[in-house]
Amino acid sequence: MNDIDLSPEEFRRLGYHAVDLITQRLQNIRENPVRQPVPPELREAWMHQDFPENGVYDLEALLNTVAEKIMDYPMGNSSPRFFGWVNSPPAPLGILAELFAAAHGASVAGGDQSATYVEHGVLNWFKRILGFPQEAGGILTSGGSAANLIGLAVMRYVKSEGAIRQQGFNAESAPMVIYAADQGHSSIQKAVELLGFGNDYFRKIPTNHDYQMDIDMLRQQIAADKAAGLRPVCIAGSAGTVNTGTIDPLEKIADICDSENLWMHIDGAYGAVGILAEPHLYAGLERVDSLAVDPHKWLYMPIECGCALVRDSKAMRDTFSLVPEYLRDDTMLPWFAEFGIQQTRGFRALKLWMVLHQIGENGYRELIRRDIALAKQLRAKIEARDDFELIAAGALSIVCFRYAPPGVDDLDALNKSLLEDVQASGRAFLTSTVLDGRYVLRACLVNFRTIESDLDSLLDVITDAGKTRRS
Repeated sequence: MNDIDLSPEEFRRLGYHAVDLITQRLQNIRENPVRQPVPPELREAWMHQDFPENGVYDLEALLNTVAEKIMDYPMGNSSPRFFGWVNSPPAPLGILAELFAAAHGASVAGGDQSATYVEHGVLNWFKRILGFPQEAGGILTSGGSAANLIGLAVMRYVKSEGAIRQQGFNAESAPMVIYAADQGHSSIQKAVELLGFGNDYFRKIPTNHDYQMDIDMLRQQIAADKAAGLRPVCIAGSAGTVNTGTIDPLEKIADICDSENLWMHIDGAYGAVGILAEPHLYAGLERVDSLAVDPHKWLYMPIECGCALVRDSKAMRDTFSLVPEYLRDDTMLPWFAEFGIQQTRGFRALKLWMVLHQIGENGYRELIRRDIALAKQLRAKIEARDDFELIAAGALSIVCFRYAPPGVDDLDALNKSLLEDVQASGRAFLTSTVLDGRYVLRACLVNFRTIESDLDSLLDVITDAGKTRRS
């Protein structure tokens, strides 16, 4: 039988080898394909392999197998020519931090351990830059979806005056209604469903020509719901939509929440940290009740790393805690397990703590400004060419456009087909979306490795694919 433990010498040898393999990938990141299809035989082997009856003894060969068979087929977001979704490359120091966190082995439910205090320190940094008081509640999560779920769960508790935990929605005299823009992230709708509000009481408000939530339509819908005997409780806005990088009018949403006694939740998973670079775009963010942030999006953290902040720390604790009042000891820090949905939690804070120290607040400010500047350069390049059409230019680092050479009638079909070719080429990677019924290409710039020449390469790859499709 294999011994699961390793001698210090063996661990050191394997560790050095693993770092060498990872270093080789980082060294060749520009030459390697951005992304390549997984061979069918490997797909089948991974999904249908038998549980090994006996362990392997050659662990170096096992590491080589990972490097050659698994690491060769990534999503691609470490490449400087990856422009898909909102997936940044992991900071190299964050990769090393994951090694330390795994070695630390902590379950960060709470307790008197270093991981607890490091997480509190990181959360305090987020509170400060995002306009929350230091006494606000906060917790690191798996990502923005969990952070949105936590924020809306606290809202549900507050708006039910705590009755939701004992009686569910049976104590409510009228259905609660939640509002979000039709450009909002699907995780808001998923949270609405999981929390039992029901899609019949989830209002998707149309957006204006800038793809922001239409405030007049929002007011009209709230008034109509109140007249119908329903109970509006929450507006879930966006501080950076994933489709266009648009920021909803936060100040106006906050005014409505104040006048209508509604909870203000903001999904800032992608864009909230943009406040470091463009603070004038975020007026009103300091008035939110709850906020979701994803450091693994625009702070270049290895996945998983999200964050939920709630202004009312007591309400957050009361929503989730199962510790009886007589056992609560506030002379010590409450456990994180009382502020979210997980009991066993990983040491997510260490990678944040390490990379924050490496880069610093000013360093992040410059990196985010650089991504936004690259997005502006891409828009300018698109507008300068007669075979492209700019569709949407949000305030942040997402660009929506189409390949639109003269004389083509069905641009949707052309762009859909050429996107498949671009993705399969390995030369660049971007994704698509639909805006105002039009199929468009969508490039997101959240990559510290991307330079201006990569933008030219992207447009060239698209042009080549488009010409091939038309020939």
